[in-house]
Amino acid sequence: MTYPKLSRNDYGDQVKRLQSLLNRVGAMLVTDGDFGPGTEKGVRYAQDIAGQPETGSVDSQLWQWLEAGPEPYPSLPTDGIAFIAREETGGLAYYEQKTRWPHYPGYASGITIGVGYDLRYKTEDAFRESWGTHLPPNFLDELARDIARKGSKERAQELKRFGVEVPFKAAWAVFLENTLPRFYADTESVFPSLPRLPGMCRAVLVSLVFNRGTSLDGDRRREMRAIRDILHHADDAALAEQERKTILLGVEDQIISMKRLWSTNSGLNKRRQSEANLWRAGLASS
Repeated sequence: MTYPKLSRNDYGDQVKRLQSLLNRVGAMLVTDGDFGPGTEKGVRYAQDIAGQPETGSVDSQLWQWLEAGPEPYPSLPTDGIAFIAREETGGLAYYEQKTRWPHYPGYASGITIGVGYDLRYKTEDAFRESWGTHLPPNFLDELARDIARKGSKERAQELKRFGVEVPFKAAWAVFLENTLPRFYADTESVFPSLPRLPGMCRAVLVSLVFNRGTSLDGDRRREMRAIRDILHHADDAALAEQERKTILLGVEDQIISMKRLWSTNSGLNKRRQSEANLWRAGLASS
């Protein structure tokens, strides 16, 4: 295995390889092969975790440390996990600027911390079990007041003034240990053929359920019901592989159809388009 030296403005397949490895530790990068500011930030973040000098450039020492690390969650591809985490946090730079503090994403959400950890939909016992070793007791006590409550911008600002913030290392740990396994299980409960889908397609469905929940009731969930039916149809063992792929292409159309629910410029509208693109790419590469 070669360990090329890489730094800002490098480009190509070796940078893609690096970006995927950085995603194992939470860099949340798009694997586009472009060593830009986001990748440099991911390198510095990894070097900090590894206890190496934070140069922003990659040498054999960092390559070997990254390669020795495990995949973060075996049921989903690392770059798919990075996609979900990036959608929930905005990426490392945005996390440091904004989402490291408790925030209110809007709509029906509660106060949210870390990687999409919404306190409105948690019990206090589950919250303390997940975060008890990652946050100081006074932060835990203050955040516990938001369990099962709808959030607001005012409450988010109050928590920031109180001094509550969540280091990303803690956020990533709770995401992998607690949040992601739970949402994978929730997704499989709605779409039972989940384990038999291509990896990136699994990540797309987990992203949907992470954002929208498991409900299939009502007109706002008609596309979720249609996806369930498409997946059931495609899971017929008698189908040839190409027939199965053709049927599964219909999921992309349903994800795009969901964009009817949000304004054109909203973050959720853009997230649905990104999920649709990822679904198509996942099928193509399987």
